[in-house]
Amino acid sequence: MQASNNPNKLKIFNDPVYGFINVPSELIFDLIEHPYFQRLRRIKQLGLTHLVYPGALHTRFHHAMGTMFLMNSAIDTLRSKGHHISQEESEAVSVAILLHDIGHGPFSHALEHSIANHTDHEFLSELFMQKLNQEFKGQLDMAIDIFNNKYSKKFLHQLVSSQLDMDRLDYLKRDSFFTGVSEGVISTERIIKMFNVVDDELVVDVKGIYSIEKFIIARRLMYWQVYLHKTVISAEQLLILILRRAKELALMGNKLFASPCFEVFLTRHIVKEDFIREPQLLDVFAQLDDYDIFTSIKVWQNHPDIILSTLSKALVSRALFKI
Repeated sequence: MQASNNPNKLKIFNDPVYGFINVPSELIFDLIEHPYFQRLRRIKQLGLTHLVYPGALHTRFHHAMGTMFLMNSAIDTLRSKGHHISQEESEAVSVAILLHDIGHGPFSHALEHSIANHTDHEFLSELFMQKLNQEFKGQLDMAIDIFNNKYSKKFLHQLVSSQLDMDRLDYLKRDSFFTGVSEGVISTERIIKMFNVVDDELVVDVKGIYSIEKFIIARRLMYWQVYLHKTVISAEQLLILILRRAKELALMGNKLFASPCFEVFLTRHIVKEDFIREPQLLDVFAQLDDYDIFTSIKVWQNHPDIILSTLSKALVSRALFKI
């Protein structure tokens, strides 16, 4: 990472989970300030989970910043054990993890299964990274190679995406913190201190095996108690039904209240290939956030279509399906 000539770009964020998080370079600061990334402030990390755990109101912005913090810790650990990671590689892998979830839409998984026609967030994340790379004149080349596992040092990709990546380490600890489910608490610092590299593979020192066992158990318990909680699943299914019904009505020519960006996805069958053929669609998607979706649902409570209005009222008033 290049030393900054502008001290105003070397900011410090106060994170409720890790404390102070430093922004390590001007490039990363500029990426954080970009509207594509700022949109993550308006997208909750756990979607409708706050209907069960009221504290789960943290955002994908929180999560992305947390993964960057953990990545910098991992880089420091591996360097201390004699593994060469250049400043350029350090910045690139930090960019890769910072932007790893930038393709998530509002209520992402519900959106993918209703109006986005199975356009997954990984695909959109890469499109956003390519678009940003054009704006930043190729400064993200190495980060994109690491993200796509095309860089020569494979262990750098494993820090971004693997069974023990910075994404999983942060979301377990962060989701546990904000939901109040203590079973998900893990020692990220201890796990990262045990990182090592052998034959270009990310490994864990043998004395860290018990921390890894606890991590695996914690992940299992968090899926059981939070991510797959029956009431959370019920709320997500209700949201999917609402969005599918709204899209059916819109495609039949019915006028529905929606923000301009949301209306594009309601009134068209948009598939992955459309984002390639029509690059401007990515900017339309980049305007979507939680507020677009839920404001529409609030208005749809009074829509003349009895199915849409009934479902919308059920979600707004938390009258969820019983499982």
